[in-house]
Amino acid sequence: MRRPYLLSYLAVAAMLLSLASCSSSPDFWKEAKSGQKKVLVTFPSLYAITHAVAGEDAYVLSMLSGQGPHGYEGSPTDVLKVNNADILIYNGLTLDDDFVGRMLRTHQNRKLSRLNVGQVLKNEDDDLIQKNKHTHDHGDGKPCLHGPHDPHIWLGPKQATAMARIIAAKLGDLDPDKKEKFAKRAKAFGDTMKEIQAYGEKAFKEIDKENRKILTMHEALEYFADAFDFKIVGSFQPRPGMDADPVAMSQLAALVKEKKVRIIAVEPQYSRAQAEALQASLKRDNIDIRIVTIDPLETAPIATNSVNPDPAFFLNKMRENIDALAKALQ
Repeated sequence: MRRPYLLSYLAVAAMLLSLASCSSSPDFWKEAKSGQKKVLVTFPSLYAITHAVAGEDAYVLSMLSGQGPHGYEGSPTDVLKVNNADILIYNGLTLDDDFVGRMLRTHQNRKLSRLNVGQVLKNEDDDLIQKNKHTHDHGDGKPCLHGPHDPHIWLGPKQATAMARIIAAKLGDLDPDKKEKFAKRAKAFGDTMKEIQAYGEKAFKEIDKENRKILTMHEALEYFADAFDFKIVGSFQPRPGMDADPVAMSQLAALVKEKKVRIIAVEPQYSRAQAEALQASLKRDNIDIRIVTIDPLETAPIATNSVNPDPAFFLNKMRENIDALAKALQ
């Protein structure tokens, strides 16, 4: 067992003992109304999709907000949230499996149902799941963070639609009296995804295919790129948060020149320093490349007077990503 895992277990035990000695425990579900099923999800995009399906017929709680699922080791309070949930919904495909697995080994909720959305999607329609281009060791003695499949499925309108359908079916099994309502909302969400698809196609209509090449921060935008006919030619980070070394930076510069890349897509969660260094280096060679911020929607701020993100952030950010990329390519 790795040391961080052991420390996590010890922290959970200490927290539970501490809370047991107090007169009351934190109520993470205080916003839930009587009769609502309690639905725990792992991160903000999954929260937004699940909230769209649940409506007022279930209460959805996001475990994470400002911190993304990459490398998250878990918190003692996570187990307390799980212990009072009716269902735990997670993305799967190696994105959040590790910390979810640790929670599932330590929780005390015998009635807990669970849904691995990515695994169900892969089982039902493997064609919607993209294969990871990077599965090898990156020289640091660690395998690639992600397994053989790209887990960032929420960034593709088709995939997000399928996620909503899968979630609706599971919530319907959990609360059969509301099954039709969940299914109806999932269909409405799918219609909204069609609007997002059309919005992007219109925004990029005048962009030549030769100009639809992007260098990304880390390998998170393949579904987004595929939806709007862009090509990801490379990434700075071999794993999220791990910067490229000088050799990799030199290779990226050569790649930009060879492929005539026009855009570097940075993420708001990470430093722009390497992107700006590459941009400056290329400018000395009279090569103009623009930097644009595209949010992979792995994090979101807590909404005012709530414990959750604003459920509208997902659709708003999808449109903002499209607008930002279209503007940079003008």
